[in-house]
Formats: sequence, C-alpha cells, structure tokens
Amino acid sequence: MKLACLFLAFGLFATAVQAEVKSYDCDLHSTQDRGWIPSTVILSVDADNGLARAYDGAIRYSNELNNIDVETPIDAQFKKTRKGEYRLSWRVTLPAQATGNYRVAYTATLDPKSNALKMRVSFPQSNVSTRPFGKGACKPIASGSLY
Repeated sequence: MKLACLFLAFGLFATAVQAEVKSYDCDLHSTQDRGWIPSTVILSVDADNGLARAYDGAIRYSNELNNIDVETPIDAQFKKTRKGEYRLSWRVTLPAQATGNYRVAYTATLDPKSNALKMRVSFPQSNVSTRPFGKGACKPIASGSLY
C-alpha cells in the first residue's frame, strides 16, 4: 500500500513538473485589408515557463528571404496579463516596395478562456501612423506544437 501511494505521488509530481504547451490555429479578420494582418496564425504557448512561438505567412516570407527553412516558427515574447490573457509579441523584417526593408512588430492577445484573439501591427522604425488591427477566434490544436 505504501509503495502504491509512493508511485501515485511521484506520478502526480511528474505530471505537475512537465510543462504543458498549448497550440492554437487562429483565423483573423481585419477591417483595413492591407495585408498586414494575416488571415491565419498558429500560436504555441507554454504559459508555465513563459515561452511562446508564432507562425504565419509573414514569418514564412521573412524566412524565405533570409534563407531560413520556411516552416521555422519564430520565438515570441510572452506575458500573462492581469486579466489572464496571453500577450505575445514578435518582429519580422519584410522588403519594402521601394527601397530598404520594413521592420514589422506584431502583438497578439489571446484569451485562453474564450479563445478570442486580437492582433495589432506596428512599424517601429518607420514614420507610419497607421496600426493595422484584426480580431478573430482560435481553435486549440490537440496534437503537435511549434516546439
């Protein structure tokens, strides 16, 4: 009996120690429709360890331009807000139509209770006042993650 309790205790401890990575497949809609807000983004969040990754069309294009495997996700900064939402932010560099490159900063806020997603885009090194915005819903992915 003591041995069974010991195994049960170790089993519960091992489960608690393992980090749980949750992945989401998200569909977004933007009113600006200028292409800065992706229609689909995949997010993986390890809230216990403060880690997150993202993947969308802009990341794929940036990877292609930088000779990185196109299916490589990007590490995102992770923060849990006071409301319990997950705030992820990441940056990519994309070519401009004229000269140079755009540095594009994405910020996504995911509510893990309702799976609602809001995303904002900014251009930190450009004198651009518009900040495209989109929102949508995410579906949890049962298997697989960006890790």
